[in-house]
This record gives sequence, structure tokens and C-alpha cells, in this order.
Amino acid sequence: MRPLKLLLALDEPFEPLAEVAVASFLLHQPLAAVAVCTPAGCSLERLRRLCGLFDTPLQQQVIPADSPLQELPPSVRPYFYCIEAMAGVGSGARHLYVDADTLCISPLDELVQLRLDPARPFAVCSHGRPMPDRQLCLELPSAYHYFNAGVILFDPSPGMQPISASQVVQFYLQHQALCRFREQCALNHLLRQKVVFLPNQYNYLSWMRDRQADSPWHDLKANPMAYTLASIRQSLAIVHFSAGALPSRLPADRLEQPDHYWLQLQAALTQATAASDLPRYGDAPFGASADPQ
Repeated sequence: MRPLKLLLALDEPFEPLAEVAVASFLLHQPLAAVAVCTPAGCSLERLRRLCGLFDTPLQQQVIPADSPLQELPPSVRPYFYCIEAMAGVGSGARHLYVDADTLCISPLDELVQLRLDPARPFAVCSHGRPMPDRQLCLELPSAYHYFNAGVILFDPSPGMQPISASQVVQFYLQHQALCRFREQCALNHLLRQKVVFLPNQYNYLSWMRDRQADSPWHDLKANPMAYTLASIRQSLAIVHFSAGALPSRLPADRLEQPDHYWLQLQAALTQATAASDLPRYGDAPFGASADPQ
């Protein structure tokens, strides 16, 4: 079984978010290392301290001055840090790339054990709702094949980059009219024949929340994939606070169990001196009988 390495990409202002995210993964899944791709000048003091509590190596990958990302306008360049992160990994460990606004709430053993074919070395999650415009623009097999790039599991092959940063940047620069969601659209087109799809308990997006029950995407007539939401909520593994829906930005009456856990973990991190000071999702008041919604 290949060891699992957690991979992130961020600029210094997002380190407080990443600290909560990384803590949640360290608490629920053994990791070979935590790798973080950053521009030059990021000290990562919070993450170094956190990984020290778990005796887990922190590896910082600094984006080189001659990176293909330098060809991008400064306003969009940070969105592509994840591309540099994935392009710069070495072979050996299985990598799980996650955005800084994700939260792990259960073990990920099934992702560690998942067999990935060398021809399709990436495992991703669909947005879980039809996106026919993305299908047409990006030449995807169906309206459900547009994946969210906030959680990507992949196996680097020996002697081969999992993805080319130059290729992604060039596709975006030459097809900006097609790339409504920047790097995510470029990845969807370039990896469309190299991915397998995971169920959405591994990337539980904000629109999927129970609090969004009035959304048309929860209606089977508009979105046949909505039938999976109930089972997804019963087996949640990775919650993604997508579309800016961070718990600290929501009114109290909109908070659900994962939101409360994020806030609890965030508060505990300010005083923790050992890994045992940090709560797991199953700890009180988030017991096994608690409704994960």
C-alpha cells in the first residue's frame, strides 16, 4: 500500500485556513508527509508547528522564478498555484491535493486502497449537477463530467510529471473565453481522459448541504444525481466549504455539524501544545450518533 501525502498550494494569507484543514487530515488519516507549494517568502510557521505536534514532515515547495505561472496575469496567478504543486511532486507516494477550505472528518483508508490505472492516474469528484455549458466548451463526455479541482487524488508515475504546468498555462492563455473557472476548466479539458470519478462524500460541496434543500439542484427533476445526497451525507469524508461558505461567514442558524467542528478545531488550535489537545470529529459534542448534516 502506497503512503499518502497531503498536498496544498497557498499564499501566506491563507495559512490560517490551511492550518485548520491540515489539522483535520492529520487527526483522521495517517500521512507520510504534508507538502505545501507557495510563492517565495512564505514562512509557514503555523503549519510547521502543527506538523511538529504530529511528528509529520512538512515539505515546502517554493514556486521557482522561471515557473510557467509567471506568464499569467498577476490577478489570476494564485489560482494556478495548485498546478505548480501537482507538477512538482516526485514519484513514490500517493498524493491527495486539497484546497485550504476543506475539512476531513473520517479516515480515508478507501482512498489509500483505491486502485488507479496508470492511464487514469487521477481520481476526482463531479460537481454532482449538470453543467452542459462546461461539457460543450471543454469537450467533456457528459454534463456530469465536470469535476471540482478542490480535491484530487493521484499517483505520480516514475520519471513522468503527473501534469505539465506549461501545458495548463498555455491552454488557459489560448482559451480564456472557454475557461469560466480558470485553472479548473483547463484541468477538466486536459485531464478529461485521465480521470476516474469518486462519490461526492470525498468532496462535499456547499450546494449539496441540507441547508440548500430549496435549491433546484436538490430536485430530481432538475438534477437526477440528487438521489445520491442522502447516502453521501451518511458517509462524509471530506467537506469542502466551496463558494466562500466558510463557517465564520455564516449566521449561526445556518451552521451544520461540519461547520461547528471547523470552528471548534480552529479555536483548539490557538491553545494546543500536543496533538491530543485537538478534537476529532467523533469527539464530544460531535458523537457518532450526531447527524452529519
